[in-house]
Amino acid sequence: MNQAADLLLGTHDFAAFCKFKPGGTTTRSLEKYNWVRTPDGLLVADVVADAFCYSMVRNLVGAIVCVADGRKPVEWITELLENKERVSDSLVFPARGLTLYQVDYPSDDLLLERAQITVAKRGE
Repeated sequence: MNQAADLLLGTHDFAAFCKFKPGGTTTRSLEKYNWVRTPDGLLVADVVADAFCYSMVRNLVGAIVCVADGRKPVEWITELLENKERVSDSLVFPARGLTLYQVDYPSDDLLLERAQITVAKRGE
C-alpha cells in the first residue's frame, strides 16, 4: 500500500482523484501519504497535502485499496496521474470510517509561496 501511495507524493494534477468543479483547479501538493496497521488490525492512512479537492481523499484511499486487494497493479496509480481523468473502475471509498483529525494552516509567507507554486503548475 505504501509503495503505491509513494507514487502520489509531490505536486501533481490530481484530476483523476477529484470531482470536477468548473473553474476549479486540481493541482495539489501531496506531502505525506502512508499506511500503518494498528495492533488491533485497523488500517490507518495518514494523508497530508497543501489542500484537497472535493472527494480527493476518498478517491486516494479507494485507489490504494484497488491496488492492495489485487484489482489493479501498482503502476495503475501512475497511469491515473498521467491521464488526469476520472475512471469508472476506481473505488470511491465510503466516507464512513474516514476521519479528519487535524487541519494546519501555513504562515502567510508560506501560504503565498505555495499559491505561486500551484498557479505555476496549473499553467503547465
